[in-house]
Amino acid sequence: MKTFKRVVAGLTALSTVFAVTACSGGNETGSDTAVSTAETTTAATVAINTETLAEEDQNTVNDVTELLPDVKLENKTIKWLSFYDPFHATTSGNTKSLALELFEAKYDGEIEYIPTTWEARFTDLSTNILGGVGIDFIPGGDLDSFPKGVVNGQFITYDEYIDWDSELWSSVKDLNDQFKIGDNHYLIATQATAGEVVIYNKKTIEEFGFDDPADLLANDEWTWSTFKNMLLDYCDNESECYGLDGWFNEKPLMLSSGSAPIELKDGQLVSNLYDENLEKAMNFMYELYQNGLTFDKGLYDWNTHPEFIGEGKQLFYICGTYTLEGSHDIWGATFGDAEDVMFVPIPRMDDSDTYYLTAGMEAYMLCKGAGNPEGVARFMECTIAASYDERTVEIAEQKYRDDYGWTDEMIEMRNTINEMTAEHPMYSIHTGCPTDLYSLLDSGEYGIRASFYGIEWATVRDSLSEAVDELVAEFNNSLAEVQ
Repeated sequence: MKTFKRVVAGLTALSTVFAVTACSGGNETGSDTAVSTAETTTAATVAINTETLAEEDQNTVNDVTELLPDVKLENKTIKWLSFYDPFHATTSGNTKSLALELFEAKYDGEIEYIPTTWEARFTDLSTNILGGVGIDFIPGGDLDSFPKGVVNGQFITYDEYIDWDSELWSSVKDLNDQFKIGDNHYLIATQATAGEVVIYNKKTIEEFGFDDPADLLANDEWTWSTFKNMLLDYCDNESECYGLDGWFNEKPLMLSSGSAPIELKDGQLVSNLYDENLEKAMNFMYELYQNGLTFDKGLYDWNTHPEFIGEGKQLFYICGTYTLEGSHDIWGATFGDAEDVMFVPIPRMDDSDTYYLTAGMEAYMLCKGAGNPEGVARFMECTIAASYDERTVEIAEQKYRDDYGWTDEMIEMRNTINEMTAEHPMYSIHTGCPTDLYSLLDSGEYGIRASFYGIEWATVRDSLSEAVDELVAEFNNSLAEVQ
């Protein structure tokens, strides 16, 4: 257990105050979100094949089972409903997750995968709940079902099945407490990791005589103004240059202010539409648009073109590192040779000394009518153990080198961003709000993304505030009824 304690000691920063946003950062379509979730790799779900592991790594899998409670499961099968399967080996090249390896080794457990689609996932969940199928758990990391799914009666609290004073659960208690509703936990969060990053090609940076963003970060000079000025200099060129691209720009830039339009605080939604820092972020995005620094997707049938990064025709591309988590034969054809591709976190606000970064999260929801909640609780413990044991993290890092073709510099930056994110993580629960509230806030015409499309924030804010306040109050009343 000493190894686990050393690793978990670094997670105490997660107890710092953070905001939970209820709005999207980009024109996120269902398919885009599905891809991002399915391909995101964490230490817990990192795909490994224990049949081909080195003896030392196989011993690691065996040793980590000692971290898990010594209990016997009467029901060894848990049912997973999702549009993707991050746990089992597949014909597409995925191998069995380490968390599942631990679940099998310790409890002789198994996960029954019940497939659905992105579009039909909640309809299928409701159908299975009504039919008494006993679906046990679904993905929760997108925060698209929380907190509205609690009010809708689709999910139940898992507190009675776990021990918050245990070594495993106490390591993630602060993280989970941020999402409490009343005295209960509904979102099962097992770890927080980095969210969106800024991808660039070092050849392009050198060609234009810019300082490398990684060096700027190291010198604490990676700020909004530095970011903007680089884009200005880059786009002030007669050649074909497109500045900033990506579907996920607005949310991380907005949250880098340290403020969110809607916050979950003490189990209630709170509107921050008139927050001063939020206004600064919106004005910053408005300036990017006004100066022609954002890629006009309308010229390309509303598609992004990340391959322009590799071609030197684009400076920055904002997205999750999942874009680089695959064979280099695939992502290299888009962004360039591994030694030339790099990424950094979202820049910080100039008059702040803090990097507020969007955080990804591995999380799950325990479904109403679950047939095996005890099994889910034990699997969650396997997931936590796989995420935070230093030996399993080493296995994950080696996968980035061997399977993804990452350089040591990229791995070091990933670790740096994870640490920075843990200090001041920012979350988005935009799709987790009621539909009316989400639709108002997420609109590119009159919502939080409007500044990035040339509409001043003051106009947007004043037109939204009254309706948002009413919808927030209405939903809070519904939350109070389930506490």
